[in-house]
Amino acid sequence: MSDSQGMAFIGTSSGGGGCPTIFVTERGTLVVQGTTVTDPAALETMAARGNGIPAHESAVEIPAALLPFVDIEALQKIAFADEDRPEFIVDPASREKLQQLAEAVAR
Repeated sequence: MSDSQGMAFIGTSSGGGGCPTIFVTERGTLVVQGTTVTDPAALETMAARGNGIPAHESAVEIPAALLPFVDIEALQKIAFADEDRPEFIVDPASREKLQQLAEAVAR
């Protein structure tokens, strides 16, 4: 993202105005301010998949409490035309955990 890229604040679950915080860009992408993942086991898991974490990327942990701030339908309309929509791959072994997380956030 270039320095001239416009961003707008979406929301935070922090009472003190710090992280975690989520923003949306003019390009229809999300930018998250959060805790950098430093856990060696987590980083090893990420490094083992695909091309790992390239030097120009990092990993930020996103608390589930931040997800209700994201309007998925609006983001999808902004970010991709249906024919351009990338395939999102969910590990079948993780589906149950994702469902539990979704249910916890919905409460």
